[in-house]
Amino acid sequence: MITCRVHWLLAVGACALAWAGVSWADEAGTAIAKLLDVGWSITPQARSAADQQWEEVRRVARNDLRAVEASWLVLMQQRRFEEALKRLDEYLAKSPKDLDALRAKTWVQTVLKNYPLAFLTAERLSSQLTTNRPTTEEGVEEHEEAVAFLGRLIGFWGGPAADAVNQEERKSLEKKWIERLDESTRTIFEDARNGVLARYIEMTDESASTKDRAQVTAKAEKDRSLAELQIENDRLEAKAKELEERRTKLNSDFKAEMDDINRQDQPLVQQQTQLGSRASLLNADLLTYSSQITTLQQLAANEKNGTRQQQIFAEINSLSVLVARIDADLLGINRLLRNLQVQRAALQTRRAQAQSSTAAQIDRADRELAEIEKRERRNEGLEKRANRPATVTTSKLRSLAAQASALSTYDSFPLEAAKAKLLDSLR
Repeated sequence: MITCRVHWLLAVGACALAWAGVSWADEAGTAIAKLLDVGWSITPQARSAADQQWEEVRRVARNDLRAVEASWLVLMQQRRFEEALKRLDEYLAKSPKDLDALRAKTWVQTVLKNYPLAFLTAERLSSQLTTNRPTTEEGVEEHEEAVAFLGRLIGFWGGPAADAVNQEERKSLEKKWIERLDESTRTIFEDARNGVLARYIEMTDESASTKDRAQVTAKAEKDRSLAELQIENDRLEAKAKELEERRTKLNSDFKAEMDDINRQDQPLVQQQTQLGSRASLLNADLLTYSSQITTLQQLAANEKNGTRQQQIFAEINSLSVLVARIDADLLGINRLLRNLQVQRAALQTRRAQAQSSTAAQIDRADRELAEIEKRERRNEGLEKRANRPATVTTSKLRSLAAQASALSTYDSFPLEAAKAKLLDSLR
């Protein structure tokens, strides 16, 4: 009976704890959802309501990271970017690989014009995209959208924000990010970047203060661009000429090296042939004399006449002397042949090294030439663009100028989608 009562008490306690956990989870989810509801506006009343509800969320949600996420989403919605940045740092300290949070932080830092820190956060986002490849269809869409965001971001830094951004660092980041992408996502990145630049060019064309001033500015920009392109083309032409000359010299040096190796190898081949022939003759003589010695040794063994036997032994001794001489000659010839083989092997190694080195250098020169051709084609396109007649309008000039310099013109953070996703997780 006592044992049964203990089990019953434990069961009741477990149920109470489970109910308390569910109750707490419901209360936390309700509080977070309310924060998203009351704070989803930019009015002063919404700001005050959001701050009050945040205190309630902190009380009931405790360590639920979704509460922090809801907070930075609300602060971004209310354009309270400095506060949102602090909340994002709090969130990323516990979830450093969250792509949405990294994107949001990069976006906020760029809006606040803190470009050096935005560079660092964007680099973290790019690295995470490389490390964490998507495995689901939904994940692929999110991955591609994050890549497109980085493309729009790099376009914004290179166009609307160009004067405030270190362009050498931007170019370095762009190169690094592109190298991390495969062919399909590289196209997404480049299309997004080019879309921003194209839109920026369109808006800046429209935002000139007057048609005359815009025309003067456009002409000056055109002349500057054409002058820069001419300088660049001259430099590329000189570099291409240098590379062609280098290739010609490499081929010439390689031919000279091969000729020298062949010149050194030819007498070695002749010596090797001669020594081989001589060795063959000596081996034939050695075989003949060895056969004669064997025959004489058999005769001596069967000879009963001592005098005749001594004569046979004398012949054997004479032939043995010849055999010893031939052995010594063969030993010397083999030694010479080994030396020749070592010399020829060294020449062969030298030949292989020359071939490998020359091929590598020519391949490098060819790659540089191919890159020059690509840049020349790009410059040709830029030159055609620079020579297009400028289209100038004078309507909405001030607003267009402001829009052209704002990140939100080219990329708006998907707050509604992030809010809906968070609410789904609370259900």
